[in-house]
Amino acid sequence: MSAIEPAFVSAEDEWSPLRSVIVGRAEDSAFPSEPEHMMAATMPSEHLLRFKPLSPFPPAILARAQEELDNLADVMRKEGIRVYRPNKVNWLKMQGYTGAMPRDGLMTVGSALIEAPFSWRCRRHEITLAYSEILSELGSSNSGVTICRAPLITGEDTLYHGMLGKSRTNGNIPTSRWSINNSRPAFDAADFMRFGKVVIGQLSHVTNRRGVEYLRAVVPEGYTVEILETTDEHAMHIDATLLPLRKGLMVYQPERVSEHELRQHEVFHDWELLACPITPEPRQPPSPPMYMCSPWLMLNALSLDEKRVLVEANDKEFAAWLTTLGMEPIMVPFGHVNSIGGSFHCATVDLVRSGAKD
Repeated sequence: MSAIEPAFVSAEDEWSPLRSVIVGRAEDSAFPSEPEHMMAATMPSEHLLRFKPLSPFPPAILARAQEELDNLADVMRKEGIRVYRPNKVNWLKMQGYTGAMPRDGLMTVGSALIEAPFSWRCRRHEITLAYSEILSELGSSNSGVTICRAPLITGEDTLYHGMLGKSRTNGNIPTSRWSINNSRPAFDAADFMRFGKVVIGQLSHVTNRRGVEYLRAVVPEGYTVEILETTDEHAMHIDATLLPLRKGLMVYQPERVSEHELRQHEVFHDWELLACPITPEPRQPPSPPMYMCSPWLMLNALSLDEKRVLVEANDKEFAAWLTTLGMEPIMVPFGHVNSIGGSFHCATVDLVRSGAKD
């Protein structure tokens, strides 16, 4: 791989050779705390009692997660990839969540780095606290980078208003398929993926239609945003539903989206679309609990280029199948990062992929 690139932003797909990346940090992460109906809609039921204010993740899990993230950064550097790391933040003290999942809050589209207008209140200051120094460096690099900061929320946030009704028999019940209304723009960047000039995303419990409209307004000229119809009742982040491995080849989670629906989008008309044939099993001890994710986090892999893909060290059957597709899996331990809410795609933001046009 060539020498490290100067500081700039340029990426328009998920598979071109990775040159520059943000890798998250796990220290002092805490369970997110949002209204009960949001947590019930998005989190595994067996762990719901942990999602309350000032509830830290177990220290031993965080220590191992930080080691895994540091190792991932080292793996990237050895490949000649420029690595940025966020500030260390005491998320428990700040009543926040984590700095380990930068993909949720930042998205590169061409030469723009777009900050997500989070729906979760506990994440409202996440980018400012952890990533402002990175954004300042990139924005002052005289390389044509556009930094799109999320709109400020002033006064009361009304995103949850009216989202629960009363049932005569069961108490509070959701009044909508989703856990947020449309009173302001909201999305998580991890609900979107880049396929050249087309960005594919989904509506979810954290992404609303006004959020999609906002994203359409801020992406660079020439890019479009299209919405994929999924059947996932717990939808939150599309990167465990779609896994584009290289141009023209994508794996998808067949319980959440169909090939027929994917084919409705012109960008996929000549792609090989493969339903994942492996149903992942829940991890058993001594693996740490999956507090926030389903076993389908297996699909949250990360292509370093059109051959090499990062795969969690436990997902050996999945890795073996990927080799039959011509991919070269790089097995990296990441189970403790998985435990606190994501895998390789979640824990990174690709700033430069060399296939993108500057």
